[in-house]
Amino acid sequence: MHCMRKEELLVGGATRPTPEAFSELVHSNSKLIYNVSLGILKNHADAEDNLQNVLIKVYNNIHRFEGRSRLSSWLVRIAINEALMKIRKCRLAAMRQIEPATQDQGNEILETEDARPDPEHQCIANDLTAKALRCLSPSLRDTFLLCINEGWTVQELAHTMGIRSGTIKARMFRARAQMRYRLAHLAANKCRQI
Repeated sequence: MHCMRKEELLVGGATRPTPEAFSELVHSNSKLIYNVSLGILKNHADAEDNLQNVLIKVYNNIHRFEGRSRLSSWLVRIAINEALMKIRKCRLAAMRQIEPATQDQGNEILETEDARPDPEHQCIANDLTAKALRCLSPSLRDTFLLCINEGWTVQELAHTMGIRSGTIKARMFRARAQMRYRLAHLAANKCRQI
């Protein structure tokens, strides 16, 4: 009850929290946001940057907090989204830095069998997976990505998100079922188009 009163005072329907209220939010939630960020980004400097980004985003968007969940859950969701966005940006930047193969300058190239997956099939699979992920609700998508891509355990996710491990397991079950269904549907449509 005391916690809810603090959240109500912090948000209070205002577009901007008072400096004292925002200072209280920062003091009581920075460690949680940092730990979530570190768990995803695996780097202290990146986690610190993410903490700063999240706090700025929260300050500018506090009016969007509707109070349907705990404030800490809302902050964790923002931290996860910001961290995942940072990872995506880093991957895109790394892909742009890869230079195209230089043209053959008359040297004979030995042909060898490439054991890597066919790039076209890999691209199609990645596209279908991304589309299937977008169909998941944010809570299922975040849980699924942290567990599958980042290797978080059920207990780590439950502790970080402030929910029971049974809820995490249920989310993973639903996410997998929805992903399987959506992937089968998307793959069938793709085959019909070919």
